[in-house]
Amino acid sequence: MHMKPRHTGFTLVELLVVIAVIGVLIALLLPAIQAAREAARRSQCQSNMKQIALAFLNFHDAKKQFPLAFTNPNTGGQNNWAPFVFPYLEEQNLIALYDLKTDWWRPPNASIAATQLSIVQCPSTAEPNRVQNKPEATPPNKIGACGDYFVTAGVHRDINLTLSAGEQIPTTTDLRGVICWYGPLNSRNRMVDVADGTSNTILLGECGGREDVWRRGVKYLVDYTGTPRVRARGGAWATTDNAYEIGQTKAWDLAFGPIPGRVAINNSNEWGHCFYSFHPAGANFAFADGSVRLLDENMNLRTLADIVTRAGGEIIAN
Repeated sequence: MHMKPRHTGFTLVELLVVIAVIGVLIALLLPAIQAAREAARRSQCQSNMKQIALAFLNFHDAKKQFPLAFTNPNTGGQNNWAPFVFPYLEEQNLIALYDLKTDWWRPPNASIAATQLSIVQCPSTAEPNRVQNKPEATPPNKIGACGDYFVTAGVHRDINLTLSAGEQIPTTTDLRGVICWYGPLNSRNRMVDVADGTSNTILLGECGGREDVWRRGVKYLVDYTGTPRVRARGGAWATTDNAYEIGQTKAWDLAFGPIPGRVAINNSNEWGHCFYSFHPAGANFAFADGSVRLLDENMNLRTLADIVTRAGGEIIAN
């Protein structure tokens, strides 16, 4: 008698079990993979910020002062800190033709400001290579490649509207930041002005996603002409709107709709509100000594304000 050969293989039930097991393994591994990727992106973001912070320090070594958050418009064009610092980030060729006597959005600066630069983009940003294209009453539009980092000009006194009675900042406190803008009380920024200590004072922070509005992870597309307009002002790396004082709510923010929640890290990226990143649970900050740290989004707001000011006289526990 001849026996028929027996065919071996998986039954349908066995195949379904194997597929189910593979699915469970993928479900278990996926969060770990995503966490590893975010850790790598966060590390690269910190590297970007450290390079920028060191460029500020190198500029100070050469010029004996930091650049202004934006320059005196009465003595030249409207420009911010970037063209002063970028040569120390190996961007000499980019800035070589930049004219500080001309506004940042006008030729020859316009084409330079439109250049996308990875050094000012957080790798975790939801949409890299964004472009600001703000219409002006008289051409040209204010067009510029966007970034995710900004220098903190200081703390706005409106922050007291959010702080509790016991946390109020006295009216006599110096609320200027390390890189403050030009004004009657601030013609230059120097290391010696950072009286609170360079390791305790923020130089650079994250405000990602501008000009689109982001509120607690929800995106609202920029609309420059709508009623009300929707805009997280200050997206372009070259704009004088890049810097701001934290703790303030502008009128157009309220017209679009009240910002939900309290002033806090990762609550809103709108101009003046606070800091905003796409890292879970916190944001990266570069300090005036060149160090970079991730600060928790739930940290006390008064403590955050204390480490933004350069000479507030606060005692910060390390």
